[in-house]
Order: sequence, then C-alpha cells, then structure tokens
Amino acid sequence: MGSTKSYDPTRDIPNLSGKVIVVTGANAGIGYQTTAQLAVHGAKVYLACRTESKAREAIASLEAENPSLRGQGRLHFLLLELSSLQLSKSAAEEFIEKEQRLDVLVNNAGRLYDDYVLTKEGIERSIAVNHLGLAVFTNGLLPLLKNTAKEPGSDVRIVTVSSAAYQWAIKSPTFASLDDLNDYQGKMGSKGWWPKFTRYCTSKMMNLMWLSELQRRLDVEGVPITVIALHPGTVSTDALKQYSPWWLNVWISLTAIPPSSGAYTSLFAASSLQIAADRQKYKGAYLEPYGKIVKPVRKEVHDKALAGTLWETTERIVNEVLAVPIRPRPSSSIRM
Repeated sequence: MGSTKSYDPTRDIPNLSGKVIVVTGANAGIGYQTTAQLAVHGAKVYLACRTESKAREAIASLEAENPSLRGQGRLHFLLLELSSLQLSKSAAEEFIEKEQRLDVLVNNAGRLYDDYVLTKEGIERSIAVNHLGLAVFTNGLLPLLKNTAKEPGSDVRIVTVSSAAYQWAIKSPTFASLDDLNDYQGKMGSKGWWPKFTRYCTSKMMNLMWLSELQRRLDVEGVPITVIALHPGTVSTDALKQYSPWWLNVWISLTAIPPSSGAYTSLFAASSLQIAADRQKYKGAYLEPYGKIVKPVRKEVHDKALAGTLWETTERIVNEVLAVPIRPRPSSSIRM
C-alpha cells in the first residue's frame, strides 16, 4: 500500500480558493474524504452523485464536521448517473451551464465486482460506469477544462481513481467492439466471484489505457492538462466490504487503510504543488500511495496501438448510443 506518513493533506494541500472541482461518487468513502479536504482548503466542489438525497446528506455531514464550510457556498450537488451514457452527457452539459471554469475533475465513482447486467443502452454495467460513462462525462467537460487551461497560471488536472487490480484483467484483450467490451472471455452471465472480479479488473485496465491516450491527444493539441490515474491502496470502504467474499473481508480487515487515508493519493494528484512544479514528470502517470509514480506491470497498458483501438471503439459506441434521442430530463440541481 505504501506509507502515508510523509503526506498530510491538512498541511500539504495549498490554498485552493477560486478553483472549481468536480468529484464523482463524492457522497461516501474515498470521494467523501477527498471532497472534504478540497473544500476545506478553499475549493468550490461539486459532488457528482447518482442520488440527490445521499449527496445532500453528505453535504450536511461535511458542513457539520467542518464548521468552516458552513455558509460558504463551497459544496454543490450535480446529478450524475454513469451507467447511462445519455445521462452522463447531460450531467456534463448541466455543469457547463452552471460554471465558467473547471480546474480539476476527480473521477472517483466506480462499480465494484458485481453481477453481469446489461443497461438499457446494451452495455455491461461495469463497463458503462467504470469506462464508457466516465469517458462521456470527461469528454463532455473537456471544452471547459481546455478553456480553463488557457488562463495564465492555470493548473488543470483530470484525476481518475483506477486500481492495482488492473493486473488481473483478462489476457490478450482486443477492445475492438462492444462485444469485446461486454463479454470478457465468454464470462457473460456468469455470477461467480472470479468473473465479477475479472470484469472489474478489466474495466480498470481500460481506465489506464484510455487516460494514457487522452494525455497523448492533449499533448498533440498542445493543451496543458495533466491526466493522472491512481490506485488509492486497499481501502476499507463500506462498498468494498459489501461486495467482497468473507475470506477477502478477513484480509481487508487486517490490511486495509481507512477512507481518510485512502483519499491521500487522490488529494495529492488533484492538488499537489509538486505536480505543478514538475508537470512533465507527472502527466500521464499512474500513481500508487501516496503519490509514487509506478510503471504498470501489464504490457497491454503500454500498447499504444491497443490504446488507440480502445479509444476508437469507445468513440464509436458512444456516438451510436448518443445518436438515439431520449426525452430531456428536468433540471436536477439547485444553486446553493
């Protein structure tokens, strides 16, 4: 997991006043702790969550735990349902209507190992939430991220919580079609724990590859946005314990770190002055606790041709899904 002793967010996060940040899955676990520290240090933070009531409860708890946040207008709700590409796009559009800048996007939300389920859009839910929805939401926010990056002294970042579990993704993936993304190794419909885990791991490999290609494309455009993927460590969240078998929960209870420490790598990636001072070193990097640059061990992660295929397949699937119109949803957010 790595030591967290040399990093203290209360000490090491700089003043973030004037910055606007989005944290997905911010109502619990790592996302909640990430949101707390970013807001306490001055940022305006949007909690991008799929359930408004839980997000509002989280905002109330954050303000109760951190009196300095009360009445400051730093915490806001944004409805985000990553399992739907249409709604992921709508969430990005809604945010752009509300804000003139976006300094940091923290893609924290994710689906753990669960049953094989196809969404209404025909996408396996883990792939929809962990990869395709993330890609749609991130791409939807890119125009605002790019505009912010043009400002003098800007330090725009896209931070994504992936996982060291990418190491157990399927062997020899192709990522050439929706079937390739949906049905890893013929595991469709299988409900055993290992197939569930494999689906999760493969989606996390997709994170690393898609983000690497995103950084490459931004570099070609000359856009100074820093893209970082990370493993937060083994973190004892309620969700992890809920979806893990009993024997894994025994190991988690003995080795895992609490969500407050599990947020350290996300906070480092989102705010560290060290990254701003040495952007060339950190752009496109994969970090492990608390902010150590690590070279991914799976060769597929470094396969530029395969990353390009994943990017093109992702783009094709997204375009096909978004070409099907849906009824516009009512506005979901209230200015606070």
